[in-house]
Amino acid sequence: MIDAFKPEYLQYAPYLSSLTKKFQWGELKMPLGFEGGMETFFSGKSDKLALLYKKENSSLKFIKYFSFLDRFGKIGRLAADCLINLPRFMKGYALFRTGNIPLNRLGEFEFSVRKPFHKIKGIKYKYIGDLDVIGHKYGTKSKEIISAIKKVDINLSKMKFDIILSDHGMIDIKKTVSVPETEECMIDSTFARYWGKKPDFDSKDGKWIKIEDRKYGEYVFLANPGVLIFPNYWQGKTAAKAMHGYNSECTDMNGIYIINKEGNKKNLEVEKLHKIFVEMKNDRTGNSSQIQNGGFE
Repeated sequence: MIDAFKPEYLQYAPYLSSLTKKFQWGELKMPLGFEGGMETFFSGKSDKLALLYKKENSSLKFIKYFSFLDRFGKIGRLAADCLINLPRFMKGYALFRTGNIPLNRLGEFEFSVRKPFHKIKGIKYKYIGDLDVIGHKYGTKSKEIISAIKKVDINLSKMKFDIILSDHGMIDIKKTVSVPETEECMIDSTFARYWGKKPDFDSKDGKWIKIEDRKYGEYVFLANPGVLIFPNYWQGKTAAKAMHGYNSECTDMNGIYIINKEGNKKNLEVEKLHKIFVEMKNDRTGNSSQIQNGGFE
């Protein structure tokens, strides 16, 4: 899985581009938000909008007793992240940094991801995260991202694969917009989520959307593609140059997929790619009911 590889990057990736000439491939439509795409690929569905959601008696409620660490800047945050991630490490859960979320508020939230989505017995999974980091920092048309794409492409040419995919695309930031901070909110980079009282603001740079699962937000403001909510709880003093997580109808949010079988271009939603994934693994293992066994790469 190549984090943040968008279709237009193929022009800088000769190996991947050559695969599209003989194998089935296409643009991959992912859902709104930050955590649902890859869970849908592996599980077939997802209710996840973001990394954190509101929960009473959260496993993070203890962190409010360490809110004094916010006074120590990066060192204090590193200490807080170690306290939060140690029990997660012991349980085999995914590890996360907590950005600059106020620690006295973080204890009201819970991580939506426990064990990594790909931890299925018999699956060999390779994650490549360089493009996401570089895209955020330099933008999608920078010389830095082009150089990184070429390096990723060379590395991929040395690997065997059944499916190559990316979890989302990216769009360059053209404008930043600020939103109110309330006592019950989570200010992400592309949407701001509120509980209790809806804040009294509106903006032509985004819109209020309804989310079915209100634990992710009773009132959710989604920025328009290319607009970054800044400051936010995840980025420091410098705004990102490119971002993702917007409405999936924005084609810049599309990733790609390539399947190691002859075929033509066919754009898919990730739910359909999940079905292909299961069919390929069942054909490999002779198991028609589960994807927990066998040796899928």
